[in-house]
Amino acid sequence: MPFVKRNADHQIVAVYAEAPSEEAEYLAVGHQDVINFLKVNASEEQSMQFLTSSDYELVRVLEDLIELLVEKNVVLFTELPVAAQHKLVQRKRARQNLREENSLMVDEDDIL
Repeated sequence: MPFVKRNADHQIVAVYAEAPSEEAEYLAVGHQDVINFLKVNASEEQSMQFLTSSDYELVRVLEDLIELLVEKNVVLFTELPVAAQHKLVQRKRARQNLREENSLMVDEDDIL
């Protein structure tokens, strides 16, 4: 998110959460063209929907940032609030479980 549709003058005429067609252009959430379009064209409800849907992407960015800061010992994991520690651990386990379920099963006798 977001995918955009442009007119002949290369101006954004629509913003989508999912690509409406193969020729839809993907732009970063904070791309200036997207922000300008939303400022001019989006209603308050549309802006809220956009912010809500982009929150999921931002959450992952923040998780990765926290993990990097912990790995580099800039922040100790135990310095985070207990509730944040639990949530981060739960999300990390859930991602690991998804990866394990989607990985190929290899027997010990198989040669990679």
